[in-house]
Amino acid sequence: MKSIEEQLAQLLSSVETLKQLSEREQQFAQHAEQRFVKNLQAFREYYPQVADSIEAFQSDNPLELFVTKTGLGNIRERSSGVPIYGDDPEAQVEEQVNRQLSTPQVNHIDFSKFASASESDERVHVRYVRQLGGVIEELGEPEKLTSIGEYFPTAVVFGLGLGYHIPKLVSRVKFDYIYIVEPEFEHFYLSLFCTDWAAVLEQVNEHRGVLVFHLGASYQNFIDDLYSVSKEVGAYSLTKCFLYRHFDTPSVNELIKQFVDRLFEIHGGYGFYNDATTGLAHTVINAERGFNMLARSAFTSQRYARYPIYIVGNGPSLDASIDFIKETQDEAIIIAAGTALQTLMKNGITPDFHTLVERPYSTYEALVNTQPEQGYEQVNLLTMTLIYPEVTKLYNWVGMAGKGTEAATAFLNKCMLEKLRKGVTGLPFSNPMVSNAALSYAVSLGFKQLYMFGVDNGYAADGQHHSKHSDYYKGNLKKVVQHEAKVELKGNFGGKVRSTNLLAISSQQMGRLLGMPNLKSVECYNVSNGAYVEHALPLRPELVLPEFQTARKTDVIQFIKEQQFENIQVDDFEERMDFKVFSEICDDLIEIGERPIQSRSQATDILRRQSNYLKAYSKTEYEYIYHMLSGELLYFHCPMLSVLFSRNEEADCLEAFHELMALWIEFLQEVKQTFHEDWRTLCDIRL
Repeated sequence: MKSIEEQLAQLLSSVETLKQLSEREQQFAQHAEQRFVKNLQAFREYYPQVADSIEAFQSDNPLELFVTKTGLGNIRERSSGVPIYGDDPEAQVEEQVNRQLSTPQVNHIDFSKFASASESDERVHVRYVRQLGGVIEELGEPEKLTSIGEYFPTAVVFGLGLGYHIPKLVSRVKFDYIYIVEPEFEHFYLSLFCTDWAAVLEQVNEHRGVLVFHLGASYQNFIDDLYSVSKEVGAYSLTKCFLYRHFDTPSVNELIKQFVDRLFEIHGGYGFYNDATTGLAHTVINAERGFNMLARSAFTSQRYARYPIYIVGNGPSLDASIDFIKETQDEAIIIAAGTALQTLMKNGITPDFHTLVERPYSTYEALVNTQPEQGYEQVNLLTMTLIYPEVTKLYNWVGMAGKGTEAATAFLNKCMLEKLRKGVTGLPFSNPMVSNAALSYAVSLGFKQLYMFGVDNGYAADGQHHSKHSDYYKGNLKKVVQHEAKVELKGNFGGKVRSTNLLAISSQQMGRLLGMPNLKSVECYNVSNGAYVEHALPLRPELVLPEFQTARKTDVIQFIKEQQFENIQVDDFEERMDFKVFSEICDDLIEIGERPIQSRSQATDILRRQSNYLKAYSKTEYEYIYHMLSGELLYFHCPMLSVLFSRNEEADCLEAFHELMALWIEFLQEVKQTFHEDWRTLCDIRL
C-alpha cells in the first residue's frame, strides 16, 4: 500500500508533485494527511471492519481531490465533471444544515389504526393495542415540526459527499441513531482527508448513540440493508426519522420516497404476546405427541437435487399453468401453498406436499370447511412446530421445522438440547405467507431446480386476487375479506402490479432467501404473472421446459420423508419453563418504566433502557422469554416514540407518552399474572 503522503499527492494532482503545489494546496495537504491518519485510527477503534475496508480500498480511476479558494477539499461528479461543492463548501453546507434543521422533513407512521382492532377479540394484546390506538386517535393528526430541536431520535442522511455536514449535524443535534447512506465508497474514502471523523465518532460514543454506515451499497439495496439492521438494532430506531438530503438529485429524492413508502416492511408484524403463547402451546403438544423434524443434513443433500419442484400458489396466474402442471405432475414434486391445494385437487392434481404455517384454530377450521371429496389422506404436510395440533391428524404424513425467531422455537430448542443434545432445525425467511414457507422448504430440502406457479404476490389491473377455480370465488371462503392492495411493485414480466403490505413483504422475503450465499446454485424460475422476485428468473408459462429426471417420483418422496426428517419426541416441558424469570423480567421492565420522565430525551432513554434490558436475554437460555415480549414491546414503544414528536409543544407529547407508558406497564402486570396458564392455552381464533 502506498504511503498516505503518496496517495494524497496522486489524488491532488496527476502531474505535479506536492512540492510544486501552491501554498494553499500544500497547507491543505499537510492537514489532510494528519486528518486521514487520525480518522483511520478512530475507525480502527470504533469500526474495525470499516477500517479494514479503508486500508484495502483502491480505485482504477481515482477521483481528483482539488482545493477550493477557501482552502477546503472538493471533487467532481464522475459522470458530469461538475464539482459537488462551490468555492466555499463550509458556507454552502452551513446554509444547507440550517435550512434542513429549521424546516425538517420527518416521516410519520400512523398508529391510530390500532384503535380499529376487533372489539370481539378479547386477547390481552388486542385489548391493550385497541386502547393504545385510541390515545393516538384522540391526539389527532401530527403537526408539521417547525424545528428539529436539540434532540431527535433518528437521522437518516442521504448522501455523504466529503462529509462536511456530518460534524455540524452531530454538534447541533443529539441523535440516538444516525444512518448514513452513500453508494460511492470513494466519496467516503476521500472524506477522511476532509472531515474530522475522529471527533464525530467520539461525540456519538459520548452520547451513547449508534452510527450505522451504508457505504458502497446501491440505493436499490438500501431498504433491504435497513431491514437487516432493524432486526439487530430494533425497529423503533426507524420509527421517527429526520430525513437529511445532502444532494437534491432525482435518485436521492426517489430513494427518500421509497424509504417512506416501504417503512411498513420494517414495521409490519412485530409478533405479539398471544401469538407467542399459542405458538408455544401448539409446539408443546406437537412435541409431546412426537413429530418428524427437518434434519440439518437436508440442507446439504445432493441426492435428487435436480429433480424439478413445482411451488404452487393460489394467485390468478395459476390458471395459465394449470394444464401444464396436470400434464407433468408425475415428473415433478408438487408443493401446494395454502389454499392452492383445493384449487389443484379440483383440477385433478393431487399435490405431493401441502404447506401450512399459520397457528390459529381458523387454519384447521378452513381445512375442514374446504375439504375436497378425496380428503387430505393422500397428501403429506410440510409445516411448522407451532401449527394447530388437530391439523396434523388430517394428513398422511407430516414434516415440521422451527419457525424463525419465535418463542416456541427457542423454547423447544432449549428443551431438546437439554434432553436430546440436539437443536431445532429452522426454516430461513419462511414468513409472512405460506408460499414463503413452501419456497424455504424446497431449498432447505436441497433441491436446485424450482418453478413457482401462481405465486403472484400482487394483483393485475382487473383486481383478480386468486385463481378462478379457488374457494375464494367458488367455495366456502367467498366471505373472506381481501386486504386492499395499495402498494405498487415491479411486475415479473414488466410493468407494475398492485400489492398488499403482506404480499409485498412476501416478495421481498423470497428475494432475500434466494439471495443467500449458499443458494447460488439454485435455479428458481418465476412463472407467475405478478410481482418480480429478486434472484428468481422470470419465465413465461409457454416457455417452461423443466429438466426432467429419470428417478422415480415415489423414490424422491420416500427419500424426503425417510432420510431428510427424523422423529423427535420431547416432554417434561413444565419443569423446564422458567416462570420465576418471566415474572422478574416483567417486574424489571415495570420498574424502568415507572422512573420519572420530564423531557423527550428522558422518555426515549427509558425506552432504550427497557429495550436493552430485554435484549440482554436474547442470547441466553431465556431467549424464549425475550421472544415472548420483544414483539409486544415494539407494539408499545414505536407508537410511544411517534407521539413524542407528533407536536411542537413538548408538554403535549409527554402527556400522551405517559398515557401509553401506563398502558404498557398495566399490560406487563397482567401477563405476569396469567402466563402460568397462557403458555398451555390453544388458539381459538376462528374465521
